[in-house]
Amino acid sequence: MTNQLKHLETALGGKLEQNNARIIPGVFKKDGAEVIYFSVPPKGNHRKQFRSITNYTNPPFAKFGGVNESGCCIVLPDGTSFHSLTYHGDLVGWKKDIEEGAKSQGSLLAQIDGRYLHLFDGRTIELNTCTINFD
Repeated sequence: MTNQLKHLETALGGKLEQNNARIIPGVFKKDGAEVIYFSVPPKGNHRKQFRSITNYTNPPFAKFGGVNESGCCIVLPDGTSFHSLTYHGDLVGWKKDIEEGAKSQGSLLAQIDGRYLHLFDGRTIELNTCTINFD
């Protein structure tokens, strides 16, 4: 299997992330990109929420770059779920777009710092008390 994986990675031009080696987006900082988490209502659809948040401002503040879902959900001990998104390019513009969009949807934002999830409402939650799911 390892040989097949190496051949596939060579053909695709990059490393494939294995399920048992997944890294929570935002734990490691990457130059030119940032990760932010947005809350989703209990019966909400995270993809619809993502589109509502990222397409809210018109015209957008971000002048270049992009935003995408990062494939991770952090569920707090109280059951609140936060889904990750990554943005790159115009970091200041994208962050403003995301903050405005989240505010319009009543969605709380959060970011990871070390082993903590810092919610924008001032709370800090240890990641080891949360459930981490990957899409």
